Amino acid sequence: MTPPRWHRYALLAPFALLLLVMLLGGAVNRIDAHGRIVDDTTNVPVADVAITYGSRSTQTGADGTYTMENLPRGARLTTTHKYYGRNDVGAEVPELRLVPLTITFEVHDAATGKGIDGPEARQPDDVQVGKGSASGELVVGPYPDRNTTVLICAANYQPTKVTAKGNLMNVDLTFEAGRSCPPLKTPAPTPTPSITPVPSGSPASSPAPGASPTPTPSGAP
Repeated sequence: MTPPRWHRYALLAPFALLLLVMLLGGAVNRIDAHGRIVDDTTNVPVADVAITYGSRSTQTGADGTYTMENLPRGARLTTTHKYYGRNDVGAEVPELRLVPLTITFEVHDAATGKGIDGPEARQPDDVQVGKGSASGELVVGPYPDRNTTVLICAANYQPTKVTAKGNLMNVDLTFEAGRSCPPLKTPAPTPTPSITPVPSGSPASSPAPGASPTPTPSGAP
């Protein structure tokens, strides 16, 4: 005798319910990552940042955005860029702001546009944080303190102060014969250890005992 149709549906219902729970649970625990990477010093989007999760990878476009679909909720993505290094970001995070590892100042003569030989970067004015090449290229790393300006100076040029932004900046200096960078901070002198005289270990020499008097013979006049 064939069982009623409703009875067959009743037998299949638990399996259908289990399948539905699994599908819903999987959907709830998955997420599509939609993020954007921005230079925190300039607010400019960063292009060509490599984004990886396991064997999957993508990269940011010209607008700094990226998409990676169907990730586990709570997944951590890895970002890599030659100027910003390696960083982690959550799949749910909509924006990641990064500071460059270093900054390169291209220092030129304001009148001729030629690179200035041996420029210096100071922060503060009496502490050197970078020394440039003959072509005027000056790399400062780690990235300067963003709350303080950087002094750029060179021999025979007027110094100027700039605020570090991005990983590359052009700086023009005006020629002024005889001008130079401010003096560098003089390091504190190393104290000279005091020397305690060491007493001689040789005992004081005793005076030689006096010679015994020669006895006078008895009966001598």
